[in-house]
Amino acid sequence: MPKPVVALSLFAAAALFACPAAAQQGATSVSSEAGELQLQVVASGLEHPWAVAPLPDGRFLVTERNPGQIRIVSADGTVSEPLANVPEIFRYEGETGRSQAGLFDIVLHPDFASNNQVFVSFSKPTERGAGVAIVRARLEGNSLADVEEVFVMKPEDQDSSGLHFGGRMAIAADRQHLLLSIGDRRNISRSQDFADQAGSILRMTLDGRPAADNPRFSPEEDEQEGEVKPADPYLFAVGSRHSQALAIAPGSGDLWSAEHGPQGGDRIDRITPGVNLGWPFYTTGKDYSDAPLGASEPPEGMQAPTHAFEETVAPSGATFYTADAIPGWRDALLVGGRLNKALMRVSVNGTGVAGVEKVEIGHRVRDVRVGPDGAVWMVTDEEDGKLLRLAPAGAAAMAMAGE
Repeated sequence: MPKPVVALSLFAAAALFACPAAAQQGATSVSSEAGELQLQVVASGLEHPWAVAPLPDGRFLVTERNPGQIRIVSADGTVSEPLANVPEIFRYEGETGRSQAGLFDIVLHPDFASNNQVFVSFSKPTERGAGVAIVRARLEGNSLADVEEVFVMKPEDQDSSGLHFGGRMAIAADRQHLLLSIGDRRNISRSQDFADQAGSILRMTLDGRPAADNPRFSPEEDEQEGEVKPADPYLFAVGSRHSQALAIAPGSGDLWSAEHGPQGGDRIDRITPGVNLGWPFYTTGKDYSDAPLGASEPPEGMQAPTHAFEETVAPSGATFYTADAIPGWRDALLVGGRLNKALMRVSVNGTGVAGVEKVEIGHRVRDVRVGPDGAVWMVTDEEDGKLLRLAPAGAAAMAMAGE
């Protein structure tokens, strides 16, 4: 029986959480096929950071999942007090070690330079338990202003589970639409229910309305109720287990996703409109009991992974490397690895994957982004979470840091 939920008033409770301090520790060497890189801990003391969003001025917005806070971190490691006016979140009372609820992603509005707006995803407390929600707000000093809820899971799809929220966002290549992943909420049947928003990737306008040109899925017949339910108009892709990594490819504008398998079966997918990723009828992983799970081949109408990882990665956070500081990485898909404590560099060849390099980081990588300096910035999924900077070794790294 799930424990009751508690809604945290985050700004009012900010004094309960210690303010992280600047870290700026010495760099350690990291080996890569592109040459030696340097990994630096820029800031620490962040409580289970979930997302990092580089700002044009060189600072970073960082979300903290468990306390539901947002902080601004400077490139020198200075960490702000929690931002005011962050929406309240759903968390379990008492022991929360297995709960995945909280504050999730933060992305800049495509017109951030003129409107200073951001999108924030989170688990919203509701009468039914919780639902994934998105607010749009304006960044004003150390506060969010004009906070507006633009999306929340419809009431019949909300529940009290603390698992598999998804919550990752991406701005589409057309700059007019927002994409959102929602996990299966640890109920495998929901991923193939097209009237349900769980177990899918949604596509909406920047105002939170269903995209008018979304693919059309078949209606769902409810055998118990004896009625046919229309497919949800937000659906862009279905059959997903739990994606926490979305990225837009440069040039093509294709959407790519990395998601968690059950035991094994972590995968990367190029997402096309209307695709069915097959969960739970097909997976390259197996049940936690070690029993086989699903068919040996994708059933008709379902897609095999564009790439299936050979090891368990626990992928979270992804971005395409579009800078020039690490030439051998240009246009590669970078995927954070929580369980294998690595950064997975995926060479994308058009619609497929040409190769994968595992870059050892030594931390549970929760999110990864490319900063204005051309370095790779990551946050780590730890109680003493860190903001990391990965850059070329030697003079090039010092030049980017302004040293």
